[in-house]
Amino acid sequence: MFAQPANQLLTVDQCVEMALKQSPDLVRAQSNLTIAGAGLQTSVSGILPHVSASSSYGQSGPATSYSTDPLGVPVITEGGKDESYRTSLSASQSVINLSQWADILGSYKSRQAAKSGYQQSVASLVYNVKSAYYNLVKLQKAMEVAEASVKQSEEQSKQAKLMHQLGSKSQADMLKIQVRLMQSKIDLLNAQSAQLSGQQTLANILGLAGEVRVGSEVAFPDTNQQAYIIEFLDDKTIESNPGYLSAQKNYQAKKSSAWSAYLSKLPYLSFSYNYGYSDSMQFTNSDSWNAHDSWSASLALNWNIFDGTASMARIRQARAQARSAEADMISARQSVYSELKQAKLGMKTAKEAVSLVGDLLQQAREDYRLTNEKYKLGSASVLDLLTSQLTYNQAQQQATNALCEYYLADARTAKALGKW
Repeated sequence: MFAQPANQLLTVDQCVEMALKQSPDLVRAQSNLTIAGAGLQTSVSGILPHVSASSSYGQSGPATSYSTDPLGVPVITEGGKDESYRTSLSASQSVINLSQWADILGSYKSRQAAKSGYQQSVASLVYNVKSAYYNLVKLQKAMEVAEASVKQSEEQSKQAKLMHQLGSKSQADMLKIQVRLMQSKIDLLNAQSAQLSGQQTLANILGLAGEVRVGSEVAFPDTNQQAYIIEFLDDKTIESNPGYLSAQKNYQAKKSSAWSAYLSKLPYLSFSYNYGYSDSMQFTNSDSWNAHDSWSASLALNWNIFDGTASMARIRQARAQARSAEADMISARQSVYSELKQAKLGMKTAKEAVSLVGDLLQQAREDYRLTNEKYKLGSASVLDLLTSQLTYNQAQQQATNALCEYYLADARTAKALGKW
């Protein structure tokens, strides 16, 4: 866990950078990619030459020797020991094995699926960071609005008490303002609690200890230069989503695994070669080696005719896994289509809302200013003032929310397209 530097307000880009460096979700996705790559390497090793060397020394005894004396009588001599020295180099090569080739294709597709899964993990992480960040910005703004509302209510309460003492305001009007002050303080407590919760949520995603501080001001976006645009919901757009690509490649991998299980019932051809030395004495030079060396080569055709129905079970299992992966792919496609459609509609709504933010703030600010002046002159009631103040505070919050929702809609669009 890391701590945020004191008095530093994090930007959304800084938060994304932190998450990409230390997120456990990305570590997990990277590990899955490494595992898939190792699986492909293992599959390819099945068709590559295998070379091994060995050297051994052995003794056995007691040794028994047979000979004859000068008269031709057999003589048996017992005792001693036999020694043996062996050195060999062996090589083997799969010549034709269709099952192994299908397994290689499946491993390759699995690695592609893991790669797309990693890209999807990155896109999802970036979106989650931005979602938590802009949610915290909204909560921060809500707290600031609540603080401003408390200050305004306190000032109005002081003025109401003074005017009540002078006889220009009734007891009922003064009580209304004091009730509004109590309500504002309660709203502030709730806003502070929500802000702390939002800070902790973002801190957990970033892997930070302690508070996470962000500003409440959001830059006004240039809606004419949108980073990501979904123009048409066609096959090309859907297939650019890494989540769908991962499901598609996984389905292709499972199909290849099913073919590998089926082809394992067919004969396969292999070649082996062995060269070595064997004698009761260790070789000392090339002549002694050449006198006792040997080699062998073989071409073997192997056929698994019956293995107790184990192959049939593997085929059934592989086919079932392929059907399950196909269903996952169809579900992923439908999910991506829905996500893209929602992202497109969400961006349209967000752009329209942003276009109204400027007028909303200007009109609410002017209305509150005029109503406050009228109240001081006695031409506006307490209810008018409280209503105008509430409208102005809500307008500030709505403006910040609209800007944050625009950036979130842009982030959702990027996630739906598999980008960040």
